[in-house]
Amino acid sequence: MPELSITGTLVNYFVLCRRKAWLAVHGLWMEQESEAVALGRLLDETTYADELQHVNVEVEGHEGLRLAGRIDWAELRDGVLHETKRSPSGLEAHRWQLRFYLWLLKLRGVTRPDGRPFEGQLNFPRQRRTEAVTLTADEEARLRTLVQELHQTAALPTPPPRLENRRFCKKCAYEELCFG
Repeated sequence: MPELSITGTLVNYFVLCRRKAWLAVHGLWMEQESEAVALGRLLDETTYADELQHVNVEVEGHEGLRLAGRIDWAELRDGVLHETKRSPSGLEAHRWQLRFYLWLLKLRGVTRPDGRPFEGQLNFPRQRRTEAVTLTADEEARLRTLVQELHQTAALPTPPPRLENRRFCKKCAYEELCFG
């Protein structure tokens, strides 16, 4: 396995399904085959077009792990990171992905102009809905644990078992690979 870079997308996958994260880490990206992902990508490209798009952040985390994120867009003056999602399905995973980006900025020492930490906002343009996301000390500790667990899962020789509750799987790009 090549050197692992823990990304916000992998954190999102890991919260949803450890198997999905393992498959992605090992080069099995099924997203290009998914209509839902294509719609999400189109939404990302066509909404908030006037905003600063895609900010890349990299940090060497604890124990030398490489942490990286591609933030959808940021209001630097107001200190708000934005993550655009097609739907609130998988909402908890979306929250952790955005918290991961907030954590990366904190690890890099990047703050708002007034010295306070950045805040996050999940944007669901189709639903005309937003949700504020912040990063607490407990959530930072959980992110450190999540990153370690993701790293350990990635090192497994075989993927974790499939989810037993397939409700989420029916919308997943990996559904046919896992259950086909």
